[in-house]
Amino acid sequence: MKRKSQRSLVIQLATAFALVALFALPASVGRAHTHSTSTSTNYVVAFNQQSSLPANVDQLVANAGGTITVRLPEIGGIGVSSNSPNFAPDDAADPSVKSADVATQTKLPDPADEGTADTSGTSSDNNGGTYSPAGPDPQPGTDNLYNQQWDKMRMNVSNTGSYAIQRGRKDVRVAVIDTGADQSHPDIAPNLDVPESRSFVPTEPTIQDFNGHGSWTISAVGAPINGIGISGVAPNVTLVELKVLTGAGSGLFIWTDQALVYAGEMHFDIASMSLGGYIPKCGSNTNTNGCDHPDYILLNRAIQFARSNGVLPVAALGNDNFDLSSGAFMRDYVEAPGEMPGVVGVSATGYYNRKAYYSNYGMGKTDVSAPGGDRRFQDPPPNYLFKGRLVGAWSSTASSVPPESEEDCAGTVCALYAWIQGTSMATPNAAGVAALIISQYGDFTANNQNKPHMSPTAIEQDLQISANNQPCPQPKTVTYPFPPGLFQFSTATCQGDTGYNDFFGKGIVDAVKAVTLRNP
Repeated sequence: MKRKSQRSLVIQLATAFALVALFALPASVGRAHTHSTSTSTNYVVAFNQQSSLPANVDQLVANAGGTITVRLPEIGGIGVSSNSPNFAPDDAADPSVKSADVATQTKLPDPADEGTADTSGTSSDNNGGTYSPAGPDPQPGTDNLYNQQWDKMRMNVSNTGSYAIQRGRKDVRVAVIDTGADQSHPDIAPNLDVPESRSFVPTEPTIQDFNGHGSWTISAVGAPINGIGISGVAPNVTLVELKVLTGAGSGLFIWTDQALVYAGEMHFDIASMSLGGYIPKCGSNTNTNGCDHPDYILLNRAIQFARSNGVLPVAALGNDNFDLSSGAFMRDYVEAPGEMPGVVGVSATGYYNRKAYYSNYGMGKTDVSAPGGDRRFQDPPPNYLFKGRLVGAWSSTASSVPPESEEDCAGTVCALYAWIQGTSMATPNAAGVAALIISQYGDFTANNQNKPHMSPTAIEQDLQISANNQPCPQPKTVTYPFPPGLFQFSTATCQGDTGYNDFFGKGIVDAVKAVTLRNP
């Protein structure tokens, strides 16, 4: 087995691949970003009917000067393209419309961690808890780059850990909602169900990944143990790619809605979402006394639709070091989908099990935490490459390659791997542990073919209860010596106790505890 360095071939990134899709505050937070041509703008319309569309929906939209581009009768919403500047207020005038506004964009961020200026589910509280250390290193693995996967060791994912107990079942299907997947990558292809995968990006109908981010996240969940590259948390599960972001890392929330509805219709087990954005809580064209932007309304409905069909949504909380529970700062915006009701919100930790400097957090927002990397303040020992970043598969068709990358080979088969960081990386780690829980405790009897293998509520409870409790740091306010202009806030204050706090939620996920939790 050999590994060839490809650092000399690296193209410097113009956009970030290390962080989840978020915008800078306060200048652009939550603004209704457009995904448009010179003649049209994308809008979103939420109807009062929550599980159907009005019979006259086409005429209603046409009368307001628009054309329907996305239909989601399952959640009572549509996407519209229009060149009329008055489309939203004109459409919202109809009594069947709850809210209409310009579509909100999801996007992969600028490389803030390189020094460039960066222009919820319900958590149970056990009223205190005992500190539980995360997994040690080294731990043994089989694949060539496993010795670099300290993040998996922290979750006790290893040959002597969860791999010896549960590696995942093929009939557990994890949907990864991202930029696509490299269909030829040896650490993706063996477990990827291409026929069930979908692209919801109109300009990129293929699921092939032209960015790299999606290949990284899907490999973190379920890269097979096959003698090359890395090993995933659940190396035997079935992976499904639901593409909602372009090769440039941008998309619309209504594409994510489509993916969640499809996941529900297909009764997938997990939806892992390493993406996001800040949605305004209030739409500017609302017909009710409520204060809901249509993207918030429809995303909430899509999440509930997925959960009602057996899907547990797991999502990144974002990378701006924001306290998402700060009423003064985040009063008018929601970090979505991470802090949406019904979603397991994941914060990121570094090598030394502290909150990663970039990770968002918040009381009632952080459900669990997982290793996501921290290259600034949690630099591991020198046997680990590229400081505190994490290694995962990278797409052969990505337009750019991160500077920290390697080609790994097994015989004549070679593939590309990259070291990056973010809550984007923490999320598939947590989703993989959730997939192991379903594999271990789910109902796979023949008479359960069209029903959820395990209820999302039960999965979420097991994920939280089995996590390793982490205490707040002392002192509770951490000061990060960021370069000028890197982040808006250079401090973060932990609230709560060891049983539950806003930095770690219920703690760092643990695969061994998760799959032995119900053992007698």
